[in-house]
Amino acid sequence: MKMVSVFIAVGSNIEPEQNMALSLEHLKTLPGFTLTQESSWYRTRPWGVENQEHFLNLVVGGQTTLSHRELLKATQQFENTLGRKRILKNGPRTIDLDLLLYGDMVINDPDLVIPHAGLLERDFMLIPLIEIAPSVVHPKLRVPVKELTDLIRYQQILDIVRPR
Repeated sequence: MKMVSVFIAVGSNIEPEQNMALSLEHLKTLPGFTLTQESSWYRTRPWGVENQEHFLNLVVGGQTTLSHRELLKATQQFENTLGRKRILKNGPRTIDLDLLLYGDMVINDPDLVIPHAGLLERDFMLIPLIEIAPSVVHPKLRVPVKELTDLIRYQQILDIVRPR
């Protein structure tokens, strides 16, 4: 299989420093995946369920020979390893690994939508992506992501806690 560029959003608000670091280590050792970029770490307000701790969020870029299904399975297995419980939508979580972009593919499956539906809605997904890959082209809109900030609906970034 050929190498494909992928971007993954990483977020946590349960022991976030520890779980984010563990996630990055996991991605660095994931067979068939090479981590090439890491954005700054952003502290963000929760969305949907506001009565919870702030989140830490970042976006990583990488190259993979894994299919989108294999990568999804690997990230979900790691979420489970860290005790991710999908009880309350938008609730607290140990870790959240979201596939934002997978090459130039557009996928609309019941369990996987790429580009990620939140990419153009939430600043904590788009801004870190722009930070590490401003010229990557959004596969649906066919323009560089750096030109899409006007589409952000939810401003959740509070500050940068760990610059790139």
